[in-house]
Amino acid sequence: MAVAQTISKAASSQTVSPLPFGVIDVGSNSVRLVVFGEPLRLPTAMFNEKVLCGLGRGLSETGALDAEGTRQALMAIRRFVVLARHMDVHSLQIVATAAVRDASNGAEFVAQIERDTGEPVRVLSGQEEATYSAYGVLSGIPDACGVMGDLGGGSLELVSLDGARLGDSVTLPLGPLRIANLGNYGVVKSFVDEKIAGVEWLRKWKGRSLYAVGGSWRAIARVHMAQKHSPLHIIHQYTLARAEASDFTRLIAKQSKDSLARVEGVPRRRQDSLPLAALVMRRVLKFLEPKDVVFSANGLREGLAYALLTEKQRAEDPLLAYCRHMAQRESRFAEHGAELDRFIAPLFDRDPADRARIRLAAAILADTAWRVHPDYRGEQSLGIILHAPFGAIAQDERAMLALTIFTRYVGTASDPAAAPAWQLLNAEQIDYAQRIGLAMRLGQTLSAGVPGILAECKLRPNGNGIVLEIPAQHAALDGEAVQRRTEALAKALNRAWDVRVSKR
Repeated sequence: MAVAQTISKAASSQTVSPLPFGVIDVGSNSVRLVVFGEPLRLPTAMFNEKVLCGLGRGLSETGALDAEGTRQALMAIRRFVVLARHMDVHSLQIVATAAVRDASNGAEFVAQIERDTGEPVRVLSGQEEATYSAYGVLSGIPDACGVMGDLGGGSLELVSLDGARLGDSVTLPLGPLRIANLGNYGVVKSFVDEKIAGVEWLRKWKGRSLYAVGGSWRAIARVHMAQKHSPLHIIHQYTLARAEASDFTRLIAKQSKDSLARVEGVPRRRQDSLPLAALVMRRVLKFLEPKDVVFSANGLREGLAYALLTEKQRAEDPLLAYCRHMAQRESRFAEHGAELDRFIAPLFDRDPADRARIRLAAAILADTAWRVHPDYRGEQSLGIILHAPFGAIAQDERAMLALTIFTRYVGTASDPAAAPAWQLLNAEQIDYAQRIGLAMRLGQTLSAGVPGILAECKLRPNGNGIVLEIPAQHAALDGEAVQRRTEALAKALNRAWDVRVSKR
């Protein structure tokens, strides 16, 4: 059925809740508190703690929440509410999902939380849970096109995505805690296949991407990273081709708990659920036949924050929004970034839109390491950008952005300290990052990062060369350092160079 439009309409008419914004997510397997801070478009988790309670353990047999899980969950929720209050959280939402929604004693459990904490609890319907999880994906991947799958402990939510538009959705009882006691591998596989095959609208999305959300599915990505010795352990937009994802999930699905205990990267507390999570993903892959699996670090909790945004705020580029936030916090002159990008743009006027976007992000971040000791600015900025909680950026783009800023400070992309970025890039991408970095290095040297100067200077191609034009009023800014930076850029571009200073 179609996703309800009421949530979207209500969200767009709300006044955005002031940050920090907190969510206590009472799931089938875990209870988690996340407190979000600035920036508003892509909130950063100021605090993130979970307790694996297993509320939904045995639900399919007993119909009730697990007694020990209930005790642990109540302890965690009481703690989380106290912490949120001490953090001056302006808006705290307690939301419960599949296990509480379906359990015979779910209402009793909710009433106990409300008595203990004085806070209201919102039990999400399956459709609401699916919608907010899809919003979470869109918060960090706004051009997502395909099917979002959010595997929780008790259920699997599937939603079709086409850019910012949410389409059909369904909630299936396929969480690892729900299917754990159905029988042997063959019985579980048949049950999963039956449920997935009954979702007719999935057939329309064959060949698109599967966006994977949920702790168990993210654990699959972590294990894959460990097995492949990935140089960058960041879940968001970590992508596997369908064939590789299918082979890897088949391998994980047939492992015993003892076998998984010996596998690098498997979290100890995921050893029971991981084979079942892998089995569900593999069966979805077999039916949906997506081109790839894109893992999303954002899900339901981020979706609740996204729902508070206006349509105008949602339309912002999450990468550039976060870069501007970093620049406001860390740069000497935050407004200089757009001016720097306009200054170097004539040399890169053939850049496709995706490259121009990374170039602009780099220009915005070009001054963010100024507080660091000069000998370590390049290395420090490389690490910060490689590991920053950006949205809407592929791993090679992240590495290219980091290497660009490294070059802006160090003057070369070939320094051994930049090796963590090299490993994610090909030779052409490394060359591009060096050229952009050297162009920004020239702009920063000429202007010292002060707004207004570069707007009156020009850096442009001229036949087989490049020309830096400095107006008479800024003639004194020319000097040996500017000459060297221009020469280094020209060499990287394989062009001649000239610096022209206007006469008074």
